[in-house]
Amino acid sequence: MKSWDIFMAAALVAGISLWAHDVTAQPAPDGVPGDRLVVPLPDVSSLTDDQARSLTRDLAELNVLTENCTGHDISDPEWQLMNGTTDKLIERLGIDALDYDREYFRPAFSVLEDQANCDRVDTEAPEMIAYLTGLGGGTTPVTPGLPQPEAEAAKPDTDQP
Repeated sequence: MKSWDIFMAAALVAGISLWAHDVTAQPAPDGVPGDRLVVPLPDVSSLTDDQARSLTRDLAELNVLTENCTGHDISDPEWQLMNGTTDKLIERLGIDALDYDREYFRPAFSVLEDQANCDRVDTEAPEMIAYLTGLGGGTTPVTPGLPQPEAEAAKPDTDQP
């Protein structure tokens, strides 16, 4: 393969990755229901760089497993929580799309070499969701700019005597 071919392939991957990141990282426009599933994302600012890298690696592996292991699915809000957190970690670590792909996402596919790794999803995904929830994330969809059901339930009922 010529250097030019390698450069062009890398540029194409970078362009697609950046476009995909920009599309998925956009906030829901005007908070219109149905535009995009939005869940609260955790605060990853207090993590050390080593913790952030380790979490990014773990999330990449779980992403690969949940997308490729039949019968080991997670819900859409859980998927959004994990992938939205990955976006925040990438930003926090200052990693560009090519570096993320090269250092985290492509190596994560090695977990598929052993089919037994699919069973990890059943224990590791709930543990990861609990960890991200503990950092302030959540799996209850929200619509930015509109009152949320839990906020409505917490309001005192003024119609009662």
